Amino acid sequence: KKFPDGATSAAGAMIEGLSTLSVKPVVGALYEGLGVVGGGGRVRIECLQLAGILATNAPGTMGPCLPECIPLVMECINDSNAKVQTAAEEALPVLCSCVQNAEVASTLKDFILLALRKPDTTIECVEEVLMTTFCNPMDGTSLAFMMPIIIRGIKDANYELVKKATVCASNLCALVKASSDIAPFVPLLMPLLENNKDHSSPVIRDVTAKATAALLEGAGDLVDSAKRHKVLAEHVRSSLSAVHPDLPAAVLDYLGDTSASLLEEKLGGVVRVQFFRNAVPQLAGWITSCLGGVVSVDADGVNAVAAAAVEKFRDELPEESRQMLAKSGDKDFALDMQNIILAFAGRVLLRKADVRFERGHRYGLVGQNGTGKTTLLNRLAAKDINGFPQELRTWYIRHEVLCDDGVDVRSFLKMKAPEGRQEDAIVETVLSEVNFPDEFKSTYVNSLSGGWKMRMSVAISMMHQPELLLLDEPTNHLDREAVDWLTNHLLNLKGVTIAVVSHDYDFIDAVCTDITHYDNGGQLGKPCKFVYYPMTFSEFQRLKPEVAAGLPRVDHAPFPTGATPSEASEVDPSVDGSTSAAASVTSDTQSESATSGLSATFAKVDEMIAAGLILPMNFPDPGKPEGIRTFRKPVMTLKNVSFKYPETERFILQDVEATLTLGSRAVIVGGNGSGKSTFLKLLIGDLESEEGQGEAWKHHALRLSYVAQQSLHHLEEHVTNTPIQYIQARFRQGLDAEVAKLKSIALTDEEKELMDGASAIYAIVGRTSKGNKPWYEYQQRGKMKQETQSLPLSEITLRFPPYVQKLIKNYDQKAQAIESGMAIRPITEAEVLKHLADFGIDQQLAFGKIRQMSGGQRQRLVICAAFWSKPHVIALDEPTNYLDNDSVAALTKALKDFKGAVVTVSENEAFVAEISNEKWVVEDGKVTCVHLRSAKAR
Repeated sequence: KKFPDGATSAAGAMIEGLSTLSVKPVVGALYEGLGVVGGGGRVRIECLQLAGILATNAPGTMGPCLPECIPLVMECINDSNAKVQTAAEEALPVLCSCVQNAEVASTLKDFILLALRKPDTTIECVEEVLMTTFCNPMDGTSLAFMMPIIIRGIKDANYELVKKATVCASNLCALVKASSDIAPFVPLLMPLLENNKDHSSPVIRDVTAKATAALLEGAGDLVDSAKRHKVLAEHVRSSLSAVHPDLPAAVLDYLGDTSASLLEEKLGGVVRVQFFRNAVPQLAGWITSCLGGVVSVDADGVNAVAAAAVEKFRDELPEESRQMLAKSGDKDFALDMQNIILAFAGRVLLRKADVRFERGHRYGLVGQNGTGKTTLLNRLAAKDINGFPQELRTWYIRHEVLCDDGVDVRSFLKMKAPEGRQEDAIVETVLSEVNFPDEFKSTYVNSLSGGWKMRMSVAISMMHQPELLLLDEPTNHLDREAVDWLTNHLLNLKGVTIAVVSHDYDFIDAVCTDITHYDNGGQLGKPCKFVYYPMTFSEFQRLKPEVAAGLPRVDHAPFPTGATPSEASEVDPSVDGSTSAAASVTSDTQSESATSGLSATFAKVDEMIAAGLILPMNFPDPGKPEGIRTFRKPVMTLKNVSFKYPETERFILQDVEATLTLGSRAVIVGGNGSGKSTFLKLLIGDLESEEGQGEAWKHHALRLSYVAQQSLHHLEEHVTNTPIQYIQARFRQGLDAEVAKLKSIALTDEEKELMDGASAIYAIVGRTSKGNKPWYEYQQRGKMKQETQSLPLSEITLRFPPYVQKLIKNYDQKAQAIESGMAIRPITEAEVLKHLADFGIDQQLAFGKIRQMSGGQRQRLVICAAFWSKPHVIALDEPTNYLDNDSVAALTKALKDFKGAVVTVSENEAFVAEISNEKWVVEDGKVTCVHLRSAKAR
């Protein structure tokens, strides 16, 4: 026993003292030990512990060895010896610390380790992988932990697990950093995929074909994962032999191997000029330190060896990396992250993209919806992409402000302020700098208009003094004056690097110095890459009119003439700002209005839908409510209605009136803070007017649906569900649960108590018409259920408390559901899938989680859900905010074809011009109706 104890002690001491660069030469011995069977399992146990020491002391060099190591650890987990099993399970999380991929190392770590230990949790792990947003590429270290689970899933007899594991394999292959990372797993994966090509399930055959293609593409020419290491090691060995011919072969081998490891460690990640400059003295220092006790070191010779080795490493880089080095020069990058990816919900959106933002530059990120622009901003703000400089002060202004009810502006700023800047004086200063009115500073945050919320968000960002400022759709709820203010504010930020996502390309043109295009080569579904254009958006339009034409705008200015696509294609845009690219655009383009593809898309929307270039929206025919035979008869009215929020004495709206007919295409317009959204909510019943002031009326048989300003408003309780589950949950009782939440319908706790009082009305059970007037049948406390009474609506309103009106509205809603067929419409998966398809939501999105949908896709979903009830009136608050150009065109066509009424708040001038036949102008607390064309116009 003393002999193995001594061997164990010696091995531990050697491994503890081992240089981090010397891991690769010794792990082979550990692999042999992990394969030893018998002897009570001691050899395996000790080797597992030694592997853990290497992972702890040298994660950077032990990580690339794990593709060979993890299969041996898995054998130990399956060992019949319980002590070996325990040692292997304890080693797994230690070895996992070598993983640099943020998603595998944090988000998925617990799921992966559990699935490796317990095979019955494989499907839960695979599902979590499919639902995870990836921003970091998969390297060999990450794949070492993932592949055993994927391979097990593909081998399984469970149809669902085989399908999901195959899709997961396809995704991971598409996310590899280099072909050498996936190469070790090709011999394991390929036979399994080949076998499943003849699977009895057509779905599995289809996903297998895709996975096979992804595997072959990811593996490329099956480059040896150790090829570059071997080349570098031999180069250093031969070069040193020439400088010091008397060096023993063992020393040359050691220095060659460790020098290659050092270069991989220093240069194998992000490609930066400074890293290559630093690598020469670093390598020379390492070689010198090793030779000091062996020979008299030739310093000049060693420096030459180091310089030649670094140059050899440069030669071994991919062509694109060599070009990046050549173009980077001495530029000052605030953010320089290369080879990142973006993938979620089974789709790869970005692949091998480089985020390289020069300090002080302002970047406009442009591309179609669903390409992951907002997701990228979220991950930049979280600083969890490999290579993100953690010391970089970063602040993110999101497109929506989430705040609890009852919190005023001053308190909210103190809550969001960084430590040491919560003082009242600082809060007052920043609010004054953004021209925040004194009367709004004590207002509740949730009572502010979108424009004032944006100013408040800017004030919060100023308190954090960011070096990198991220903005997502900052102009969504702003009027022109507010947009101009925000533009000037951003232009006056000195030395701040800015990244903006916006569909307002006039704003992008005014603010941004550079355009970053999500480019997929015009192929739908193909992963994008970043192409940088060091120019304004109007210059970008002139250079790439065929790209700019497909992007959304808020106006419909004519397309300016300029460079033709063929001329523009001769220019090579690059990260360093090609002189020829900038020179090809005339200097006066900055003053021109940026082009819009929106009107052009409107004009050919039918053709584009027929060609499959635009996903359509098809609204159902609602029919007409009982008693309404024309498009001119009123179905909703407001009369002398006033409103103010509880925390202020200022009336936002006073004595306003409005009439809506089935022929109305009414657009509510006005400045920020004028009360547009408040007016819409009063009309539909989501707010109630001041007690005793005015009347809001809606036809008793009218079906209404409402899409709020933020898509998340309707989805906040369902983001972990699929779109199918969301619609099923929203309408599971045959009624629209969102409409039931409107303040004019939902009963308060006090009203429920009144219903329990003596002789109180507690239910409406019937409705008839007598003399064109609705009568309602009701039940009262203290009487038998069959002892009902009926009265006309007018008399009920006079005789009974207001809550009875809500009971009547709830009854009307049930009756409307029956009339529309919604109450008997089966909420089956097949029926919901058909409805989703009518709104351009395919099966892949329908079965994925809502949390993985982009803002535009969520907007389509809530519009889709709103039409399940076949409403006579659709109310939309800023519906185009998150939609790309094609989706805006599809929505516009659908609204023009819709046979019901439309009332919407929108700042999108092109959209307004296309759909509206009347404008309701909200100004100074009043509402003025301006008729634009006949109610029959569509």
